Amino acid sequence: WIGLTGGLASGKSTVAGLLRTKGYPVIDADEIAKLVTAPGSAGLSAVAKTLGGQFLSPDGSLNRRELGQKVFNDAALLLRLEGILHPLVQAEVESRRRQFSQQGFRLAFYDVPLLFEKKISGFDSVIVVTTTLDLQKSRAQSRNGWDLSEIDQRLANQIPLSEKEAKANFVIHNDSDIAHLDAQVDALLPQL
Repeated sequence: WIGLTGGLASGKSTVAGLLRTKGYPVIDADEIAKLVTAPGSAGLSAVAKTLGGQFLSPDGSLNRRELGQKVFNDAALLLRLEGILHPLVQAEVESRRRQFSQQGFRLAFYDVPLLFEKKISGFDSVIVVTTTLDLQKSRAQSRNGWDLSEIDQRLANQIPLSEKEAKANFVIHNDSDIAHLDAQVDALLPQL
């Protein structure tokens, strides 16, 4: 059971994709969070009931951008949201992890952005995907279209990559091209 984390635009999702192409199961925390708040879900109903309907889009789906902007500026609201969603996410993660084990997979990865921030434990090893701050910012700008103040705000809510590296069992440096990243993944897998 391997934790896979990093920081904003560090390349964690790219590494997760490489692992999938190599046949390894990867559970994506963001995907699970979307699943448990899909239209008609108990999670979405609980969010709307607890936090109010202003976070719903006209089509009834969760307005993630609006909610994200609000919770990054309101610690109490973030705690309330996490209190709703984390138990639902963890139940789904454990269900998938059991399925992978029953299917005979030797390794399974949990791609979770805030692994250290949320003090998620129970992993046999943790991999941190890291890069330079300048690359993080330029990737986040081009990928998400965010301005520097929004990027800085989101980065302020994350433990710096240097601290995550110190806590990790393994570090993958994503400061070159995809071939270099893939080679690092290939070199790491036998160590797991």
